[in-house]
Amino acid sequence: MKNVIFYLMIILCVVSCDVLDVPPTDRLSEDNIWTDEALIELYVTTNYRAVEHGFFQQIWGCAFAGETYVGLEGVNSVLQGNLTSDNITAVDWSDPRMPVGNGKKLNYWSTAYSYIRNINDFFDNITEAPVDETFKEQMIGEMSFMRAFVYSGLIKRYGGVPIIDYTFELNSDYLSGVSRASYDDCVEFISADLDIAIQLLPDRQVGEKFGRVSADAARALKSRVLLYAASPLNNPSNDLAKWQKASDAAEELLDTRYVLHDDYKNLFLSEYVDNDEIIFARYFTQANYHRNNITCGRNGDHGWGNQNSVTQNMVDAYAMTNGELPYLENGQINTSSGYDPQNPYINRDPRFYISILHDGAVWLGRETETWLGGLDSPDSSIESWNASITSYYLNKFIDPNLPPSGANRNDTSPYIFFRYAEILLNYAEAQMELGNDEVARNHLNMVRSRNGVNMPDVTASGPELRAKVQQERRVELAFEGHRYFDVRRWKIAADTENRNLQRMEIIKNDDGSKTYTVKTLLERSFQDSNYLVTIPLSEINKSQGAIEQNPGY
Repeated sequence: MKNVIFYLMIILCVVSCDVLDVPPTDRLSEDNIWTDEALIELYVTTNYRAVEHGFFQQIWGCAFAGETYVGLEGVNSVLQGNLTSDNITAVDWSDPRMPVGNGKKLNYWSTAYSYIRNINDFFDNITEAPVDETFKEQMIGEMSFMRAFVYSGLIKRYGGVPIIDYTFELNSDYLSGVSRASYDDCVEFISADLDIAIQLLPDRQVGEKFGRVSADAARALKSRVLLYAASPLNNPSNDLAKWQKASDAAEELLDTRYVLHDDYKNLFLSEYVDNDEIIFARYFTQANYHRNNITCGRNGDHGWGNQNSVTQNMVDAYAMTNGELPYLENGQINTSSGYDPQNPYINRDPRFYISILHDGAVWLGRETETWLGGLDSPDSSIESWNASITSYYLNKFIDPNLPPSGANRNDTSPYIFFRYAEILLNYAEAQMELGNDEVARNHLNMVRSRNGVNMPDVTASGPELRAKVQQERRVELAFEGHRYFDVRRWKIAADTENRNLQRMEIIKNDDGSKTYTVKTLLERSFQDSNYLVTIPLSEINKSQGAIEQNPGY
């Protein structure tokens, strides 16, 4: 009887196939997407998630660079040189408290290629789409940028990677397309995509398109990619032609539509989202917000600032107002700086106070108390588990009028991916490497002379100027996701990343005075293999050896 029923079902299926072959009414078919402008734009907008959330990645980018400390085993494996192709998948942590998708921070391989697959699917279909040509060009420009952005994230982590510019079909020979291209070939591929975006998109997006990708965003990404390509890690022969390309790319944005904002603090806040230093940012609304104020806030105000415990190493990176660093390279106090280790927070680069909350700094109407037993210390009576263990909290990006909890509005400050100060520093670095010290100094000092910063001009030349350029990037671009990759592309990580992380211990004495003692927070170790991120072992195995692992893993 069962066999009879089975055969009847087959017959019914055959004779009724024309009846059953109707479009589904509960979902869209793929063909529907590529014939409707609204659906195409929705597809493109959805893939803007390839441009990461920003603030959540910032937390981990800072931690991997030693700018901040979060104390998690996965992050410590990076800081201590224990990264392997097995544990790379465990170094990233997704926080369910975050309202927006977290994406990946260091282990980026699978996330990147999933977006590349989506983007390639777009390119496979958009050419023949029966839609307005101007609209089509806008979408092609945006997705060209997206693919370049994703590939730039891959190569700065892994070096050369497989270039896949088509969609695999069911019967495709997957293994024939996954071998790694050279780093230079990847740079060419990225540059070509960015050139398309530059050609098809307006210089800036305004009105209802504000916040979407622009030609200037593509120019800024190209500047960064070519700067990385010219750097010692990727240019061991110091081919000056690569530095010239980096210089030319940055120069395209000089003296055009951008200026340095006159307030270093405000340029990162929501009230100033239309300031002319921002080239490209991710914007937020009251409905689509982030929670940066609570993830960075003091525990004494019910914040979770232990996730952004700024290290003493980062504090020491800020010079005194006379331009001298508080410590010499050998760790001794720089007596010419005027630094007093028992009064450590006076006369510092103004960006120090804007970027870091230290003990005694006033925020939300009260002094920060990170001395042992203070309201914002691990011995606090208020949520001590959320306290900074370094005695410092992050202040940059933080709205000074928005408490971590209990506010009647949400945090909507933008996350800035590209701003004019970076372009000036890119140009200064490239010009310095080309031997044009005066030009380099001029553009470096433009950043230092911003209203409200007004640090002394740099007068150095040669190797000393290189150190000044690198130092300026560390401070000006602090906590913006640059430091981890900068020290690697400069090939100085064997020095900088082998220095232990430090914290400050502050004791409040009976007479109200305080004693400051620098303590070791975490011993660090850096191996030569750590100049690149390891490709996950699962991806190596999946490729059956077609993908070659990075050296040392």
